[in-house]
Amino acid sequence: MPSETRTKQRLAAEVAALTRRIAELEELHAQCLESERDLRRNEARYRRLLESVTDYVYTVAVRDGLAASTVHGPNCLAVTGYAAEEYRDNPMLWLAMVPEEDRPAVVAHAARVMAGDPAPLEHRILHKDGSIRYVRNTPVVHHDASGAVVSYDGIINDVTERRRAEELITRMSLHDGLTGLPNRALYMDRLRQTLHLAERSGEKAAVYFIDLDRFKAVNDAFGHEAGDRVLVEAARRLSACVRRSDTVARLGGDEFVALTPGVGDVANASLIAGKLVAAMRAPFLVQGQRAVLGASVGVALFPDDASRAGDLLRLADAAMYAAKNAGRNAWRLAGSLPEPQPAQPSSDHQA
Repeated sequence: MPSETRTKQRLAAEVAALTRRIAELEELHAQCLESERDLRRNEARYRRLLESVTDYVYTVAVRDGLAASTVHGPNCLAVTGYAAEEYRDNPMLWLAMVPEEDRPAVVAHAARVMAGDPAPLEHRILHKDGSIRYVRNTPVVHHDASGAVVSYDGIINDVTERRRAEELITRMSLHDGLTGLPNRALYMDRLRQTLHLAERSGEKAAVYFIDLDRFKAVNDAFGHEAGDRVLVEAARRLSACVRRSDTVARLGGDEFVALTPGVGDVANASLIAGKLVAAMRAPFLVQGQRAVLGASVGVALFPDDASRAGDLLRLADAAMYAAKNAGRNAWRLAGSLPEPQPAQPSSDHQA
């Protein structure tokens, strides 16, 4: 009898322990459910926050270091022109819409993100309407307990207007505001690059200094606004005399310069100089009247006349003045100018 009583007591104790354990498990389960609900609420708030501060968000699930699936947020339509369903139906649309020149960088960026590198990337996309947009892709990477990447959110911002503003500022800083031609800074940069390449390839390059003849008379007779229109037309004519790969720039006032890489020889440079002069001989129409200007052009060649950018421009300038002093409306080669004579000592210092 006593043993039977002890058995019942043990059973009762075990039942009580199991009951307590079940209660603990039920409480733990309830806590897990609440944590899961909190997680979902937090995730929803996180996504709403992301969508409120960005243009759209996409999420990539990662398995074994590879993209397993991608979900695009509804705002992708406004940025790309494509709906989320179109991305779902065409898993490679995200890459197909990137211009071919930008694809290697975009693919490499995706690989770095899946490896855990959250650095952003700016690149171009082709909108569904055919226009080019610039976007900034900022990843937010999610890891599991072991540190492996399990997913990431791509935060997409349309930065087209900012990029266009930056390009406009850059263009304004490197181009003449009146004619749209490169200014001195851009011309000198291109000249230095041309000389570096010409030195490596053994090619010749030609520098041209162009000064309009009788331009001051136009300004005095018709005013500066009419003079500006003449400068714009002069820039157009000069640009038409050279190849698209060549450069015509405005230094200021009525002074222009040109650069022809790979000019070949002196004969070709002379031919181009003659075309520049001839282009300015044609009369300009100023306020309904014909104005005859002309141009004086000086030419210096690399490496024949000099090997440095500043020296070439100085020699071309000197050749231009030689053409102007010889009667204007002509061109001169720096190599044909007489050598400068050394200064003679003053009689006060003679023995």
